[in-house]
Amino acid sequence: MAKGIQSILLGFRLLRGITDSDTPVSLKNIAAAGGMSPSKARMYLISLIETGLVVQKAETGLYALGPYALYLGTRALQRMELMAVATDAMRNLQHRTNALVLLCAWDVKGVMIVSRSEGNRPQPLQFAIGGSASLASTATGHVFLAFGPREQTWRHLAEELLEMRLTKAEQRKRTQTLRTLAEQVRLRGVAQADPIAYSSGITLSGYAAIAAPIFDASERLRYVLTLIYRTDRQPRKREDLVHLTLQSANRVTELAGARISP
Repeated sequence: MAKGIQSILLGFRLLRGITDSDTPVSLKNIAAAGGMSPSKARMYLISLIETGLVVQKAETGLYALGPYALYLGTRALQRMELMAVATDAMRNLQHRTNALVLLCAWDVKGVMIVSRSEGNRPQPLQFAIGGSASLASTATGHVFLAFGPREQTWRHLAEELLEMRLTKAEQRKRTQTLRTLAEQVRLRGVAQADPIAYSSGITLSGYAAIAAPIFDASERLRYVLTLIYRTDRQPRKREDLVHLTLQSANRVTELAGARISP
């Protein structure tokens, strides 16, 4: 197991001591909760106050959670609620299309599958929760290139293309093609792929994908909703599937408090 930074762990003990109390806390009690002397605890508290995680009451000298701690808690609740709303949208979309629906998020390692809905009949495709998706080759990845954190996504794309062992010229050409595609996705609000591709780059004919972005209250890309369907057994027209997928994603975005571009 990797070794953490001791000072952060000690600071967190103090913060937890304040959090666990229903009322403002004295320096003596905070120090006891952190297992350190009051003078040492005071040094940590000064830094925590500077970050906004802790405040000291001027009238009593007691310590309480600060405004940034409230912000962190609010953001955590928003994400949990957004995940629940997105999951409901997945299930509804799956029920209406009888197709596989994935929910993906951005992770430090790239695109990660965080949820899936396949109904009562398991799909033959293997897209495991915790699995990854290619930025270069999938509809899901193209949505992240279009709307995701630009520096992170395009850096990961460069690493992905490097792993493909393409020549420098091929990498530049592929990157330019994907920049053009990302711009088209931004204009259309949706990405499509036919056939689909796994993160390994292997394509699977007979299946197609439609992916649409879900934004949070700050209008940042939070999830990508992806519909994967059999092209030879889907009774609905492709245009209808695109509309349903985009409608589902937009509905979650609206409930999150973000604006939908006309």
